Parts: sequence; structure tokens; C-alpha cells
Amino acid sequence: MTSPPEPPAVLRMREVRDRALFDLDDGPVTPSNRAELKAVAHLLNVLLASMIVSSLQYEQHALLVRGPSHRPVAEFLYGCADRDRAGARLLAARIAQLGFTAGHDPRHLPAWSRITFQTFQDGDLTGIVTQDLVGARILIQSLQEAVRWVGADDPTTRRLLERLLEDKEAQAGELSAGLQNPERAHP
Repeated sequence: MTSPPEPPAVLRMREVRDRALFDLDDGPVTPSNRAELKAVAHLLNVLLASMIVSSLQYEQHALLVRGPSHRPVAEFLYGCADRDRAGARLLAARIAQLGFTAGHDPRHLPAWSRITFQTFQDGDLTGIVTQDLVGARILIQSLQEAVRWVGADDPTTRRLLERLLEDKEAQAGELSAGLQNPERAHP
């Protein structure tokens, strides 16, 4: 009877323990994380700024949508703002886990954000939905590129980005449906 094959070095008890004891101050970031952490933190801060600006834009647009017949549109936009704020909190938490500071300084948000904040006159529902769809598509493209760039070097960050991407794609789908018929009750 042959013995089972030896586990790879990375999974041997002593090696795993020795690597875990190395630089305990780094928290969840272990030597097996192959990502360039400073570059990942910068990328996440760009996405954080974009999500914050996007959430503010959704909130502003929800306030501009008036009238009882458009209340579901406003509620949808408020929901998008809430989801973007939640995504921003997740990005900020990941930045902190990586040992960096999340960039919430309002002075830097416009420069870092890939979303350009734009407002509209009351009642321009088509303009509002179009701008929000453009913003969602910008974030989708940014998140797709971020997922590809991070790749296997930082699986935790990649999974976070994939979750945010999935949410943004769902938002864009609903906004796109609303753009086809902006007067219907819900985008």
C-alpha cells in the first residue's frame, strides 16, 4: 500500500505556520498574497471615489424626480444610492485590511472618481436615467478591468470586485429598461 502524496510545501503545517507568524501586524495580508498592495489600494481608492460620487448622483437625481407617478423611479434611485454607499463601505474596509487609508476626503473625490457628477432640471427623467446608466456602465467597465488586473494575486479583493460588478450590472439592466420607456413606473 502506498502512502498518500506529500502536500505541496505551501500547505505543509510548519511552512504554513511559519508564514502566518511572519509580520503579524499585516493582519489578513499574508506572504501568499502576491499583489502589489500599494497599487491595489490605489485602485480601490479610485473605485471608492467613483462609488461615492455615483451614490451622491443617484441621491440628487432621486430628489429631482417628482410627482406621484414617478415615485417608484425615485425609490429605485434611492436604492441605487444606498447600494453604492454599501459598496463604498466594503471597498473602504478592504483598503483598511490591506493596511492603507481609504480616501474619503471630499476635496479629492472629483479627481479620483471615474464618474462625473451631473445634475438636471426637475422632471428631465430621460436625462437623469441616461446619466445614471452612463455612470453605471463606467463603473462596470472599471470593475471589469480591475477584476482582470487583480486576477489571482489577491483573491479576496477580486471576489469583492466581482460582487460589486454583479450589482452594477443589475443596476444598469434596470436603468436600461427604464431608458427604453422612461415614463413607466419603474426603471
